[in-house]
Amino acid sequence: MQLSVIGLGSQSAGDDAIGLRLVESLARRRARAGLSFHLWSDADALTLAHDLTELSTPALIADCADMGLEPGDHRCFDGRGGALTVRSVSVSTHGLGMAEALALAEDLGFDQRVTIFGVQPFDLSPAAGLSPSMEARLPGLLEALDAKITEMIA
Repeated sequence: MQLSVIGLGSQSAGDDAIGLRLVESLARRRARAGLSFHLWSDADALTLAHDLTELSTPALIADCADMGLEPGDHRCFDGRGGALTVRSVSVSTHGLGMAEALALAEDLGFDQRVTIFGVQPFDLSPAAGLSPSMEARLPGLLEALDAKITEMIA
């Protein structure tokens, strides 16, 4: 199976960079036929929607997400089917937000499966690099994301 693994985030907003860091780390150590790795830094909803429409494979998106979990915890969920709520008002580091970007991509013809690997942040303060607490969680998050990739391409 083909799979696009996408890291989202901002390098200048602390733990918001976790998606970028995870995918960058996996891309260095896990080259495999059928996998493509993408780093979409500082992508707003319009850019994300456009970039998704350029893909012809299912997508696994790693991103920082406020899900009400303990900081450093992660959750995987379907990017469609009501798991994300489109809001008229959204506070997101990506502008409109993930739900709006996925809805727009779908309206533009993107019809591939999207899975979100969301990580609850510790600290989103302006800073270059992850918080020390998130750095400590990085090895376990890498294992979890790698396991999700294996599950999806099996």
